[in-house]
Amino acid sequence: MEAFDRAKSEVGGRALRLPEICAMLIKSISSLRRGFICIDALDEFPAKHRPDIWDSLQHIIQECPNVRLFITGRPHIREEANRYLPGYPHLPPVQPTKEDIKGYLAMRLKKDPDPHAMDTELQADILRIIPDKVSEAYVKFV
Repeated sequence: MEAFDRAKSEVGGRALRLPEICAMLIKSISSLRRGFICIDALDEFPAKHRPDIWDSLQHIIQECPNVRLFITGRPHIREEANRYLPGYPHLPPVQPTKEDIKGYLAMRLKKDPDPHAMDTELQADILRIIPDKVSEAYVKFV
């Protein structure tokens, strides 16, 4: 927090830089028995900046062996993880089944705050088309 407070007080202020964020994170989680870093949809983060994230994660897990990563993203993220974190343990891809997706969609449709905005035909199309279009979207590392 000191680094953040110092940055705010500088002329014009500035955002924390990645090394400062990593140092604060390492200091915070090093005393924990077990820590988890969860990053959802890493594939949506700009590709040109992902190497910095991977390098930071590599540094963090070297400094804090008590930390585990949980990362989701499309399949190419697995390739990046293997390149930047070679030998880091990981599990096979986790992929929702069509039934999982249909169940999730049905639940969300039931919670629609404006149920009259959709007719039964559109609802049926949603439940039929979307599960067929969803590709393997989740990769999990532990």
